[in-house]
Amino acid sequence: MTVHDEDYSMAYALQYVLTDKDLKIIFKGELEGEKDSTLFKTTLQPSEILSKLSNINIDSLHEHYSNPCIKDGSQVTVKLNKDNKTKTVHLSNYYQADIGLAIELINSLTPKKYKIWYDKIILIKDQENCK
Repeated sequence: MTVHDEDYSMAYALQYVLTDKDLKIIFKGELEGEKDSTLFKTTLQPSEILSKLSNINIDSLHEHYSNPCIKDGSQVTVKLNKDNKTKTVHLSNYYQADIGLAIELINSLTPKKYKIWYDKIILIKDQENCK
């Protein structure tokens, strides 16, 4: 699984690469001449959450989820690989439970400065207020 968390205003992105063995965070500079660099890497131990991630039905996921009332803000793209299938899902200010589980796992393993902002309570509240 790959999560791409982009900050357009700062011209960079962080890419989180999660496998069954490890998690790696890569800085992706988007300015000319910037090189990608690994910021963090950790080895994974089997866990209940990792097991739940393997149960995600990628065929049931849509390619795009968005809150039409918010034009800026949280932009997360997730690429899932399972059973020789690949699915890319883009979330724009939107909480999706399966993706939320993946981000929760990533955030539980990373230092605070690399955590992905994906606040379930705020995103769901914003979705409910958008009528």
